[in-house]
Amino acid sequence: MRHGETSPAALREKAQYVLGEMERRLGLLDLGWPDTTATQVYTIHDLHPFLADEIVRRGAARAGLTWHFSRPPVQGLEFEMDCRGIMSERVIA
Repeated sequence: MRHGETSPAALREKAQYVLGEMERRLGLLDLGWPDTTATQVYTIHDLHPFLADEIVRRGAARAGLTWHFSRPPVQGLEFEMDCRGIMSERVIA
């Protein structure tokens, strides 16, 4: 998806693709964003230009969003997301 491009428009398109694929996969499990309890984004690029329109509007940040200011672990990617949905989470600090 627009390999090597990092303009705001390119990043929005990458996010749209990733979100669509995540929604497709959630759907295969008869799930959706309301079933998630955490969403993470991995990118060193500014996601604010499309955060509200693409991520929040779809419900992908309903439980919050963790932005990892780092490159995705796959070389060549500029934007990656993941999500999870669990019944109970305990954090020990």
